[in-house]
Amino acid sequence: MNLEFIELDLDWSYELRVFDLKNYILSELMKYGEPLRWAITSVTTHSEKKIQIISVEAVLVINQDKSKGINLVLN
Repeated sequence: MNLEFIELDLDWSYELRVFDLKNYILSELMKYGEPLRWAITSVTTHSEKKIQIISVEAVLVINQDKSKGINLVLN
């Protein structure tokens, strides 16, 4: 197992309630590994697209099999 740092930019549509945001972020992070720590580092509003962009930084626990071939700094 390895610890890896990633950065993600996620689309947050206005239909997604703030109470569901944590589960949304965790489900996106689980695609890359098991989240150990994570934080929202910025939120940018795009009113013409009716979305917000959430920047997330995370430390993930990665199995050695999963870490091969993954670009862990994603934007």
